[in-house]
Amino acid sequence: MFIISFTSDKLRVCNLSFTKIRILFVESSLELIPEELYNHPDVIKTCKRYGIPASRVILDKSLHYNAMSSLSLKWKRGRPDILHICLLIASDTPLVYEGSIELFFHILDGRVFKIRGGTRIPKHFERFKGVMADLLRNNKVPPISLEPLIFKVADNLEEFISREGKLILLWEKGEPATMDNIVREALRENAIIGIGAFPHGDFEESTIKYAYRKYSVMSGRQLTAWGVTSRLICAIEDIISKATITSNA
Repeated sequence: MFIISFTSDKLRVCNLSFTKIRILFVESSLELIPEELYNHPDVIKTCKRYGIPASRVILDKSLHYNAMSSLSLKWKRGRPDILHICLLIASDTPLVYEGSIELFFHILDGRVFKIRGGTRIPKHFERFKGVMADLLRNNKVPPISLEPLIFKVADNLEEFISREGKLILLWEKGEPATMDNIVREALRENAIIGIGAFPHGDFEESTIKYAYRKYSVMSGRQLTAWGVTSRLICAIEDIISKATITSNA
C-alpha cells in the first residue's frame, strides 16, 4: 500500500462548485472474532492455520459459519469480502487519486474510518483481512505512522454525520431516483452518499434516522453493494467528464 500525491482543482458541475464527493460504506460486515467464539473448533483451526491468536483474526463466514450460529445479527456479519470488493471498485478510478472522491467506511460497532487518497487497497483477500485486523485493533494502519493510510475519524455514525454533513442513503425502500440525479444532489448539498456493505437484512433504525434523503436506484429491486458502487462511480465519472468537456469547449 502506498500514497500517490495529488492535486484537486475545482470543476464547475451543473453550475455548482465541485471539490469532491464522499462515499460512505455503511454497516460494513467487518469485525474481529468476538471473544465468545475464541474456543470454537472452527476458530481454533483458523488460528492454527495462520499462526495468530483469535484476537487478530477477522470474522469470516466462509471459515466460521458454524461458530457464528449463536451470534446476534448473524445474517449481517462475517462478510468482509463485501467491503473488500466495494473498495476495490471505488478506488479504481483516477478521481480517488486526484482527491475528487473520498472514501469512508462504517462498521457494525459504530466506528467510521477514512481511506487516505491514493491508498492502494490490497487485491489479495487474505492480505486485505490482515490489514483490516490491524486497523480494527489500532484504529489506524500502519499503526505507528503519523500519516496513516486508513484511520478512524469517528466513534459512531452520529459523530461522523454531525461533522461531515448530510447523508443520502441508497436503500431499496427509498424514493426512486436515478444515480445521476443522486450524484448531482450530493454535489449541490455537499452530502455524503451511503451504501450498505452487509449481506442480508436491513439498515438499523439508528442508521436510517441519520439520512436526510433515502433513494432507490432500481425502483425497489435489491442490488449487490458492489453493483451499486460500480453504478455510482460510473455516474460520478460521467458527470465530471461532461463538465470537463463543457469547460474546455
